[in-house]
Amino acid sequence: MNIHLISVGKLDKNFSVIAAHYTKMIKWSVKFTEISHNKKLLPEQIKIFEGKLITDTLSNQSLKIALEVTGKAVSSHEFAELLEKALAEYRAIDFIIGGAFGLDYKVSSSAHHKISLSNMTMPHMLAKVILLEQIYRAQTILQNHPYHK
Repeated sequence: MNIHLISVGKLDKNFSVIAAHYTKMIKWSVKFTEISHNKKLLPEQIKIFEGKLITDTLSNQSLKIALEVTGKAVSSHEFAELLEKALAEYRAIDFIIGGAFGLDYKVSSSAHHKISLSNMTMPHMLAKVILLEQIYRAQTILQNHPYHK
């Protein structure tokens, strides 16, 4: 399984250490694509600009999961089930984390699933670290490892 985390913005040094910790423990291949943002545009233009860059990185043969505050709230066990099904049907998963103004409609509507990490809005750096921890947690759930208890 190949996991691709696509996000707007870069991780800073502190978050990079935590992300590397979880990435090392995940048995699947994890790739990061960090999209830079253009602050000189209007908010709707920024979403369209970021959406085009995100779309260019997506694989045609991957399961696409958009992280959105309006997405479905799932438990860790439900998330693990989603990954288990993806393992059976796809070779890769693209996780998409938008920028300050959210995801462009075209990106959001093309996602197979929209999930929420929380009803609260959070910075992309924190969302990425939480997502990596949940991917690792899902892996342990699927392996019946006691980490998740």
